[in-house]
Amino acid sequence: MERILAATDMTEEGDIALRRAAVLARGLGAGLVLLHVMQGGLPDDLHAMFETSLMARLEGKAGDLRERFGLEVTARIGVGTDWMVVLDRIEEEGADLLVMGTHRHPGLLDLFRGTTVERVAKACGIPLLVVRSDSDAPYRSVLLATDFSLAAREALTAAERLAPEARFYALNAFTIPFGRYLRGTSRHEVLEGERHRARAEARAGMATFLGGDEARVRQSDRLIVEQVPAVAIRQQIALAPTDLLAIGMHSRPRLSEALLGSVARGLMADPPCDILAVPPSIGVENAHMGDI
Repeated sequence: MERILAATDMTEEGDIALRRAAVLARGLGAGLVLLHVMQGGLPDDLHAMFETSLMARLEGKAGDLRERFGLEVTARIGVGTDWMVVLDRIEEEGADLLVMGTHRHPGLLDLFRGTTVERVAKACGIPLLVVRSDSDAPYRSVLLATDFSLAAREALTAAERLAPEARFYALNAFTIPFGRYLRGTSRHEVLEGERHRARAEARAGMATFLGGDEARVRQSDRLIVEQVPAVAIRQQIALAPTDLLAIGMHSRPRLSEALLGSVARGLMADPPCDILAVPPSIGVENAHMGDI
């Protein structure tokens, strides 16, 4: 990663994201671009006044980061619809990573729908880091939520770049199809048989998924649980405090909206920690489309 784009709304949450972006840029030897998007459609005199004021504030933040972290930092002001401008700037700046702050109303999912972070997440073609924790320390504990897809593998690779010294945990959560209909004494053996089969398949899938990278995730840190994925992720982070959650966003293109809605959207609306959401490359998406 050679260039990081950090989008800020000038709030405290935005400042936290900028500091994390600076920590990562220093560790990666990458350039850092700060972006703030201002509203368009203002009269020319007001536009010029607001742009001058906002650029002064953003340059002040850039100067602080240059001095504190010894970085190359560039300040940019964009004009227009915030999420559209952010997506355009990714390409214009040649960014390899996008960093944004968390939503300011944790726990209120309805307020998250339609916000800048969610809209960017749906269309972002590079890894998106949503920052919650205010810390300058390197990431030391990373949880990878995996469905054994190629997108999840790319999430692991991206997380390794951001946290090369961290301890990695890999979590796979499975459910038993129609499991609720197998309750009761008469169906107990059938349910246990299905659990045994699903767990064995998950263990085999984990081994294949980590093939060639077994040293990164210890055997004891490979977690397989029977639970809804979003619940399993939050439970694991509560049990073992985690600095960074890595997750692949679009493992199945035709279902990407549903996957984002059921897992990543809920996590981003109320992040339990920093979240790295990684889309697959174009080649990976095409490979999946060919398999459907």
